[in-house]
Amino acid sequence: MMTEVRGVPSGTTRRAVLRNTAFIAMAGMSASACSVFSTEPDGGGNGNGGGGGKGPEAPMLAERVEAGDLPPVTERLPTNPLVVPPTDRIGDYGGTWRSAVTGGADGPWLHRTIGYEPLMRFTRDWTGQVPNVAESITPNDDASEYVITLRAGHRWSDGEPLTTADVLFGYEHVVLNRDLVQGHPPTLARGEDPMELVIVDDHTFIVRFSGPNALFLSDMARQVDGDRLVAYPRHYLERFHGDFAEDAGSRARAAGFDTWQEHFNYLGNDWGVLWTNPDLPSLKAWICVDPLDTGTVARFERNPYYFKTDPDGSQLPYIDEVRYDVVPEAETMLLRAQNGDFDFHSRHFTSMENRPVLAESQDRGGYRFIDYESTYSTEMVISLNLNHADDAMREVFRRKDFRVALSHAIDRQELINAVWQRQGEPHQVAPTPESRFRDEEFATQYLEHDPERANEILDSLGYDARDSDGWRLRPDGEPITITVDVAEDAVITVWVQAMEQVARHWEAVGIRTLVNPMPRENFEVRLGDNRHDASVWTGDGGRGDEVTYPLWYLPHPINAGSDWARHWANWYRTRGQGPDADTEEPPEIPRRQIELYDEMLAEPDEERRDELFREILDIAREQFWVIGTVRVSSGYGIVSTDLHNVGGSLPDASTFNTPAPAAPEQWFFGAPE
Repeated sequence: MMTEVRGVPSGTTRRAVLRNTAFIAMAGMSASACSVFSTEPDGGGNGNGGGGGKGPEAPMLAERVEAGDLPPVTERLPTNPLVVPPTDRIGDYGGTWRSAVTGGADGPWLHRTIGYEPLMRFTRDWTGQVPNVAESITPNDDASEYVITLRAGHRWSDGEPLTTADVLFGYEHVVLNRDLVQGHPPTLARGEDPMELVIVDDHTFIVRFSGPNALFLSDMARQVDGDRLVAYPRHYLERFHGDFAEDAGSRARAAGFDTWQEHFNYLGNDWGVLWTNPDLPSLKAWICVDPLDTGTVARFERNPYYFKTDPDGSQLPYIDEVRYDVVPEAETMLLRAQNGDFDFHSRHFTSMENRPVLAESQDRGGYRFIDYESTYSTEMVISLNLNHADDAMREVFRRKDFRVALSHAIDRQELINAVWQRQGEPHQVAPTPESRFRDEEFATQYLEHDPERANEILDSLGYDARDSDGWRLRPDGEPITITVDVAEDAVITVWVQAMEQVARHWEAVGIRTLVNPMPRENFEVRLGDNRHDASVWTGDGGRGDEVTYPLWYLPHPINAGSDWARHWANWYRTRGQGPDADTEEPPEIPRRQIELYDEMLAEPDEERRDELFREILDIAREQFWVIGTVRVSSGYGIVSTDLHNVGGSLPDASTFNTPAPAAPEQWFFGAPE
């Protein structure tokens, strides 16, 4: 039976450019794919007693089978499980992977470590994508239609089958339901035209776009975007959905919610719901036992219905459990890391400043370093809020020359010496030297530390009048004061220190500057409510994800939207249909960038796509939307000497979801080599 659904897809989220070779049918593996997923061993070996003696499943699951609590593993696996070759050798079952989070808002670390199971998956070297939850994805000639096949016998973590009924439910009754979500993600639409979904049979469906969607395969390899069509287990969620359950409203009220929609989103339609609702069936390798939002530990146990095996046919993952201790302070995390309390970690405390400290404790802590290849254009983007709610501040911030003056006021070499341990180089928010979109002028403009020039520009803008404290005044007589919000517990822990230095530089040219550190959850709320003057974040889109994560180059709705213009990004996401309080139609220049981006997405020819994106970058260079600081070419994480199959260096980017493409499901514990 065939069912067709048309409508407007749901909200937004977080990339390599689709190469022409991606237009081939994806039912088979390419040569590059075989290095990540294959049906053949890759080096193999039974290291540390693993391999043939370990059996077809983990002992903890075999015990449940013996007790009659689980069916045999052959009935729990798909008919065609995904075979993951080990990075180094066949592993052993058992153990607990220990890590840490700062709190409930640190869900991104869980997505990076145990939450990456999209339809497609990035290869470890970030050169392409290969099938993952999808057994195959086959595009037509112009990439306007994709046939997607799920694995027969693939099951949710509670044992219920994953079928196209789940896809249909999620798309028609969640993604398109305007009572549950606002707008639609660009990944499931072509401009203003939503994707068409056609159900072919229990395991096959087709997605059709009104024109070519050249980036769909790479979109389907991203966390959240790539999960969206297989994120809603119908058998569980329909009991809380008003279209299916007459008692959905009463259930919601009994649970303390005003509406069934609020209750439904809390249980199954929130970005971090897999970490907070243990009852929600999952496709991940490890499933929630102790939620992230309660207590001091978040704990996840192996999924007995996980769909991957090693080359011996033994069900993955190897590791029994993943445990995240809630440690709000990065300094405390650092001390615990030195004591050997974490088996893999690469956030919060892994700054350049802390590397020598961690190096001194390697033997005591029993860990090694893993190198990260930075793909960021800059370690700290400074974004002024061009959609500021205050008319006077918005007028100041939208003046390009004001942003240019602030850039010239920054002494980036001082930042490099004092904050980044003499590592790095001054760099604007522009593609890196490794990118095919490299524009030297863009990357190096306005980098000179020239406070005299900054003062001249500010004077010429009419901000020459000052108050008794020496602060420059706006035309309305109020001092120009910039409060910079900083998520102090985010990935980069040096932002507060760096912004305190920048504040001194800006104050030296008469701009009063306040640094406002706060927990990440508060930071996200303030930016979402458009209550900020300015903020800082990493410079994603420097290399590898320029086209698919362009939020610093144009007002784009990916993730939460461009921090420098969230209302313009919301307008792009909703096509102007969002609430007036959250959207604003962009003026001509950013609107032109949006039009070019839409044109690029519909262009099947790769060379022409690149030309269109370069036009977008040309405008970004001319407009100088945001201010860059320092580019550092490498980073690092720590890995327990007992943890194997992690491998060597990895690209580092939120869009790549580092370290997930290193396939943690095949990591295992054993004696140090």
